Amino acid sequence: MRILVTALLSTIVLLGISCDKDKNDSRQRRFISLKLDSSIYLSENPKGIITLPNLTDENPDNDYPTMEITGQSYNGDVITFTLATAAMPFKPGVYPATLKGNGMLISLNSTYYTNLTSAGSTDFVITITNIDNQAVEGTFSGTLKDATGVGGPRITKDGAFRASVTQQGQ
Repeated sequence: MRILVTALLSTIVLLGISCDKDKNDSRQRRFISLKLDSSIYLSENPKGIITLPNLTDENPDNDYPTMEITGQSYNGDVITFTLATAAMPFKPGVYPATLKGNGMLISLNSTYYTNLTSAGSTDFVITITNIDNQAVEGTFSGTLKDATGVGGPRITKDGAFRASVTQQGQ
């Protein structure tokens, strides 16, 4: 009996040690994904740059902190967000495209060349859900218009992003 108990305990300990522990690295994945009309677009490993304000020059357009997140899909489509805030740091919250400095531009290069922009959209919003000194993540949705004026409005749904961020001065 003693040999059986020892063998059983040894087997349990050996199996417990040898089992591979799966770590959840899904938070490490960087992406931009969205549904535009009936198509899904995905960009892997987008980069974000936070630019500090420059109050020493005459240009009023760089007097506030901005964040630009850019990613490119496998088909060559370029997705760019631009966010602005009154003061550092950027905080979780809603950044509507109706405020100066906030918006999105998508250059569709995979099927035909067109630029879609949130400029003039009253319902396009970018929401930062989490941000730290290494990464930013959030969601977005709303109406985009064709910058060339040829096509009609396009609806963006289920937009999500997680990007690495770096900070730079002007």
